[in-house]
Amino acid sequence: MDVNSYILAKDNKALIIDPGFNGKKIIEHCQNHHLEIEKVILTHGHYDHIRDLKMIINDDIIIYIHEAEKDFLFNPNLNLSNLFKDDFVLNKDIRLELVQDASNIEFQKEQLKIIHLPGHTKGSIGIIYNQHFFSGDTLFYDSIGRTDLASGNQVQMHNSLKKIASKFSKNTIVYPGHGKGGNLNDIFKANPYLRIY
Repeated sequence: MDVNSYILAKDNKALIIDPGFNGKKIIEHCQNHHLEIEKVILTHGHYDHIRDLKMIINDDIIIYIHEAEKDFLFNPNLNLSNLFKDDFVLNKDIRLELVQDASNIEFQKEQLKIIHLPGHTKGSIGIIYNQHFFSGDTLFYDSIGRTDLASGNQVQMHNSLKKIASKFSKNTIVYPGHGKGGNLNDIFKANPYLRIY
């Protein structure tokens, strides 16, 4: 699967966002740059964003996911791994931290803010760091995530997009779950789903 995973690094520590099908590359990058993975944030619980969690986590790594999305980590029907002939289920003893809208996650004295953006799934989130916005599958450069999968909701997606349009500076840099990213001002011009706002 073509999916974007992200590594935030500071002082030889790493935070991973959405370790989907990029586990080997993530591990190699961290080893080559002497980075120890400390935390993982999941924008949502679909298989293409979580598959390689099992490859990178250990007893010391904390996994963050929205409280409404927790069940996706333990249910192949929700995380859609059954569609790929896999039954993805995490062990119950993982270090799991549940977040809500406006939660803050501290990483090496830096603050990352969580924004709840239901629509693609009920517990989809975005991650904000200064003027950098990791949008998961809520917002792509020229499209949006599907709303016809388990717990998806078109009305909630509309409200989430409206929240992005009203709360974010046009200078914000968007890092989506799939495809290229870019300046939010350019995305407003390219993305028909944002033009109505």
